[in-house]
Amino acid sequence: MIDIQTVTKVAIISIVLWTFLFSGKLFINIKTNSFKEKHPNLKNRIYSADTRFYFLRIFCFLTALTLAFYSLFKVKATEIESTKEFESADILFVVDVSLSMNAIDVKPSRLKRFQDLALRILPNLKGNRIGIIVFAGQSFSFCPLTSDIAAVADYIQALGVEMVGAKGTDLSVALDRANQIRKKNNNISSQITIIVSDGEDHENQNIPPITGEVIVWGIGTEEGGNIEYRDPGTGRGGYVTTDAGITESLSSPNLVISQMNVSKLKSIADQNHGTYHDVSFQADGVYALLDTVQTAKKRKIQTIERFKNEDGAHPYLIAAFFFLFFERLLNLFLQKTPKGIYTITFFLLTLFGQPNLSAWELDPGGNSIEKGVKSYHNKNYNESQMEFQKAKEYIDDDPRLLYNESATAYQLGQYKEAIGISEKILSHPKSNDDLKAKTYFNLGNIYSRLGDKKNALKAYSKTLEINPDHLPTKKNIEHLTKDKEIEEKPKKDENNEPPKLKQEKRNKKEEKTDAEKILDPFSQDSILKNKRGGIFDNEKFW
Repeated sequence: MIDIQTVTKVAIISIVLWTFLFSGKLFINIKTNSFKEKHPNLKNRIYSADTRFYFLRIFCFLTALTLAFYSLFKVKATEIESTKEFESADILFVVDVSLSMNAIDVKPSRLKRFQDLALRILPNLKGNRIGIIVFAGQSFSFCPLTSDIAAVADYIQALGVEMVGAKGTDLSVALDRANQIRKKNNNISSQITIIVSDGEDHENQNIPPITGEVIVWGIGTEEGGNIEYRDPGTGRGGYVTTDAGITESLSSPNLVISQMNVSKLKSIADQNHGTYHDVSFQADGVYALLDTVQTAKKRKIQTIERFKNEDGAHPYLIAAFFFLFFERLLNLFLQKTPKGIYTITFFLLTLFGQPNLSAWELDPGGNSIEKGVKSYHNKNYNESQMEFQKAKEYIDDDPRLLYNESATAYQLGQYKEAIGISEKILSHPKSNDDLKAKTYFNLGNIYSRLGDKKNALKAYSKTLEINPDHLPTKKNIEHLTKDKEIEEKPKKDENNEPPKLKQEKRNKKEEKTDAEKILDPFSQDSILKNKRGGIFDNEKFW
């Protein structure tokens, strides 16, 4: 850091040098004017400034320089306290990080599914204190209660099954720790605990009672799935076997199958008068948490923020600016026309036409769109949505901006809003075929997420009407129609049915749906018989 003595030396040297320089120029100007008076015939051939204007210009410049340096000695740093008041609730996530949470029956894994849900709802929890307790065979407080949403997001992204050394699943120890944290932070009237687990290995545990609201999130399937484990550094690994080994083959006979224990998770919720939600494929539990936070009784909290305010220099800087500005104006009168006239015009436009000039210099709408797209790619969907809203203040009639809003709303789980915006795009007079095809595809994805297969197939069909070569749409249609055929497989013996009923069923089988007609040119072995087909291929297009 530069000390005050150095600043003083630089200031004095600068002022002295400029004084000598301008003194020399002033002396030359005076001599030139004297020479022109003695030789009138050379008056129009030699240019020199009026001595009074030139002296006044030098005085203004040196005064501005002196005031600018002097302002550096008048800076005063004062410490200011600011009190902020807000309403808050304590939200504590108790997350299972045992090895079974790496099961792949929920894509890409059970723990990754929780991370995705938690990161999406964090912006809606702003203003509340959030903490995380992780447990397996042991437990510890991973993220202390904090209102810093960005810090909580970093903690959530760092979750992994390798973070607790002791194997197994001991929920009772984790809940004891949660109750200890509650006692230390009893100044908050609203306390919400979210238990996230697959329920495996909880059978022989005495679950302690939990104070406050309790929500249990179950992740997994009762059919179960293989447990995948890979080294975080090298990426090498495979699927866990019953002999505590790793194999890369899914056809090995001794693979461990982890199954979600729904009854145990429901009993934990009932014991604490809470609610249970399966969040493996639906987001009902997320909405339940947001509703609980909104309706919960909260207590006002005051926080004191201290910051330094540097003041004292601005009066001298303002004076220096005006002297410098006046020096520039005087310089205009020392210039030859028409250059001086053009310069004066520029200054007048700068003073009186500032709103228009700012519009020429900046593109606020385009900048907001650029920031929104960047935030979207960084998966910061809440910030992306805010940037697109800002852009609408400057660009209010572009369906492409509506498409960005729809995609962001979909990523945030705001499906109703995404559907409404998509319908505006489809009815917009400026929407071209390419944009409509993308919009119909997104609508199909939204309806698929909502379990509305009929409207999903209808939207996908509209996409292929516009763009018959859209491969992601064909894959999603094939996946949905396969599930539909499985659901409609006859369960009764048709041999006992009347001949007339048999004939009607044969006629129905011969009739093809719109989706099946679209898929006629494609081989049925192209996608569904792929080893990684089904939900995996469907998810990657969403």
